[in-house]
Amino acid sequence: MYPRVLRNFFFIVFACIFFSPLQAQLRIGSANTGLNFREGPGTEFKILHTIDTSNLLVVLPREVKNDFLEVFDVETSLRGYVSQNHIQITDTLAFGKQNFFKKSGTQKTEDIEIEIINGTTHVLFVWINQISYNIEPREKKILILEDEEVIYFTSTPGLFPVFGKEILERGGKYVWKFVQ
Repeated sequence: MYPRVLRNFFFIVFACIFFSPLQAQLRIGSANTGLNFREGPGTEFKILHTIDTSNLLVVLPREVKNDFLEVFDVETSLRGYVSQNHIQITDTLAFGKQNFFKKSGTQKTEDIEIEIINGTTHVLFVWINQISYNIEPREKKILILEDEEVIYFTSTPGLFPVFGKEILERGGKYVWKFVQ
């Protein structure tokens, strides 16, 4: 009925539309047993600490490397790697619309500027649109984004992890401030 090339094209378009958002999801998990939390994706990397089965882990949507997943340990606020064979995925974070970004002005370009202010005494872990940042205590960091849709997760000791999705205005300047 349809030529093979056309069928393949529609299949690829369908797959991109329906399966791409799954790669941007954050999954929640825990260790099945005491688990080595490593500096990199493999047993040759330094062990940072051992994760207890009660630690909450956020699995970052990265490609699996050497059977290791990149995760964020909520209890210690550290990012590292664990063997995917020893982690149990328990849930997926549903990114609902939030209003954490406060508009502070406009700029002449179409890019979106976000100033992140870490007003805490701890390193702040920020994951925005699949890019991770560690922001030092009392540090300000400016991010320039091209995408209007911002999907994020952030955590630091003493603050409840924050995650969500927002649509920001092109050419807008925004501030996102964290305080304890």
